[in-house]
Amino acid sequence: MDNEERANRKQLCDKIYFMAKKGTSFLDICKKLELQDYEVAGLVTLMSQQGYNIQFNNGEVLVLRAPLRNQDIYEVPYNLEHLRLLLISDTHLCSKYDRIDILRYLYDKAERDGVKHVLHSGDFTDGRSTRPEQVYELKEPSYEGQVQYCIDKYPTFSGKTYVIQGNHDDWWYKSTGSEIVKTIAQQRDDLCYLGPDVADLKIGKLKIRLFHGSGGGAYAKSYRIQKYLDTIPMDERPDILQTGHIHQSFYMKQDNTHCFQTSCLEDLTPYCRSKGFPNDRSCWWVDVEFDNKGHIHSVIPELETFGDKKLSLIRKK
Repeated sequence: MDNEERANRKQLCDKIYFMAKKGTSFLDICKKLELQDYEVAGLVTLMSQQGYNIQFNNGEVLVLRAPLRNQDIYEVPYNLEHLRLLLISDTHLCSKYDRIDILRYLYDKAERDGVKHVLHSGDFTDGRSTRPEQVYELKEPSYEGQVQYCIDKYPTFSGKTYVIQGNHDDWWYKSTGSEIVKTIAQQRDDLCYLGPDVADLKIGKLKIRLFHGSGGGAYAKSYRIQKYLDTIPMDERPDILQTGHIHQSFYMKQDNTHCFQTSCLEDLTPYCRSKGFPNDRSCWWVDVEFDNKGHIHSVIPELETFGDKKLSLIRKK
């Protein structure tokens, strides 16, 4: 497909989306665009696969108000006695304050140490908010620009990065109807998109929940993660709970759950500075030991922090 055909298809998809958003019936969409029903159906299917909040329901094209959450548990086979994980969050890619240098350093280290599983708890991109001044904090203000930036700049990896969508990513969903992290992951074999805001993952018998959330901080670092854990029924609680959003790092063990508040990999923005928000730059390295039946024997956390100084780049991508 050449650029002209790609542009024409995008124009048709945009028209279908905005007509569906206004409640135009499927038959009227076909008539107005002078397309066969199977042609419109194919474009709607394509849009849904690409992350747009559009789908068929009882013969009509519907625009969903919120992304559909994945209720399934994503399972990864694993039967070794030792597992090393890298936990990151809030990379805010396309912000002028993103730290691609830290990401490259971390993925290089993961490769050297044989780490094959990276967990990312949301705000993969900086998105595009309704706050007028935010556009001046962006390297790429457009949806297409942010998608391509992430595809090109996010470090490549021989393992897998499992990622959920955060509230900054969700701004694109609200304005364009597309799950931007899903769109990015479809074009990167090493990225696995688990869904918006919250998702469950099993590596062997290790149960992990990723959660991003929204809203402001709390009076204590532990408050938010404790309150969220309390909402999970005891028989559904994970072995590891990883949360993002508040740009602070914290670890605790409550009952049988190891709770990791994961901070950000972004420098302090003018907006966060003006609000007095915290901005830890750090990640968690986690060593998990299993017994001979695959049950957890120990979980050992290690926090690695970063400063203002740019790190030397080992590789270009």
